[in-house]
Amino acid sequence: MQSFNGGFRQHSTCYSCKREFEAFEGTQAYARIKRDRKGMHLCEDCKSRIELEARLQFGRRLLTGRD
Repeated sequence: MQSFNGGFRQHSTCYSCKREFEAFEGTQAYARIKRDRKGMHLCEDCKSRIELEARLQFGRRLLTGRD
């Protein structure tokens, strides 16, 4: 993540790994946390891992021809 000097930040707990993370003002994660404090939020690592797994699963479906 980029370095950040000042401004607002939101703290939340990752739904997947249960670790505390920060979201800085101006990011999409910050907007989601600010809009819905009690929602299920993901840290950047877990979000990337889940997106990669979804892409791999989609590729496997294309290769095998299954729906």
